[in-house]
Amino acid sequence: MKKDQNDRDSAIIIPFPGLKDRYYEKGISSLESHHFQDAVDFLKHAYQMDPTDPHISAAYLAALYENGDYADSQRMAEELLKSGVGSFYDVLDIYFMILIQLNDYEQVVTTLKPLFEENEIPPEKAEHFLQLLKLSEKAASNQVVENAPKEDVPFLHQGQSPQDQLIGLGMLKDKNIHPYMGSLIEMLSAENVHPFIKTAILSLFKENKIDQSILVEKFGKKETLNPMNIHSAEEFPFFQPVKKQMESQLRDHNPVLLEQILDMIERHSLCLYPFEWEPTNPSVWTAAYRAIGYELYGENWNLEKLAEFHSVQEAELGTIFAFIVKLEEISSAIVSPQ
Repeated sequence: MKKDQNDRDSAIIIPFPGLKDRYYEKGISSLESHHFQDAVDFLKHAYQMDPTDPHISAAYLAALYENGDYADSQRMAEELLKSGVGSFYDVLDIYFMILIQLNDYEQVVTTLKPLFEENEIPPEKAEHFLQLLKLSEKAASNQVVENAPKEDVPFLHQGQSPQDQLIGLGMLKDKNIHPYMGSLIEMLSAENVHPFIKTAILSLFKENKIDQSILVEKFGKKETLNPMNIHSAEEFPFFQPVKKQMESQLRDHNPVLLEQILDMIERHSLCLYPFEWEPTNPSVWTAAYRAIGYELYGENWNLEKLAEFHSVQEAELGTIFAFIVKLEEISSAIVSPQ
């Protein structure tokens, strides 16, 4: 009887046809819906059934990382890099993200340097990995002890390019930002820091529930704000009526231009956040963005007639048009629509 029972138990664990694929599909679905623990569980089963499948391996690694299982994901990434399963540089990218989460910048440097010395980096990834190497070298040589007194962030300072500052801010995600508050607060009032970077810092403060008054400067405008008392960047209300007016004008007439202008407004909103700007009349801004649309398509337009059509002051329209041109030059250099 015992033998029969054992036989039945053994039969239970025989995989059904297609079970691996079903685990993989459920894992991917869980990943996409941000149910990361479920994704780990499903993809672990699929991986155990076929550890050589590059799609399963990559998905399982991503699930471990997204679930915050950094030690497990580090071990798995290192196994994949050694075994050659999957795309080497895609796995390497995730591996570096894991190391950054673990504050192991030295390992990033140790891994990347030989690849550059041996010219192994693909051209399309060279700039990205070079920036990562430079930032990691700085972070490794000036490692910040999390509970130490305030000091400058070693990989985030005013002298960097906006792109490098964005990478530095990304490194602070899910970390205790209090040791870095001094540097971040100074950047919010510094004239040479890109306005989008200031928006990213304010968003970081809101996520971390920083409850204190902080001086923010953008485009010559200064105000002391508490991050806890302002809208999130995604809910910034200033341009909402402008978007609605643009949609009513262009949705049926020129939907392609409408999409371009809405993307532009999104970028400008991120630059101006969290301030309201004069004039507050949305029709002036709508008219100015319509003028930008004419410029994009090389169409002739007249300031006086456009102001009359939108029932706004010609002088105000000219001022806002010039300001939007300036915003576009500033924002398009760093922020691209998603």
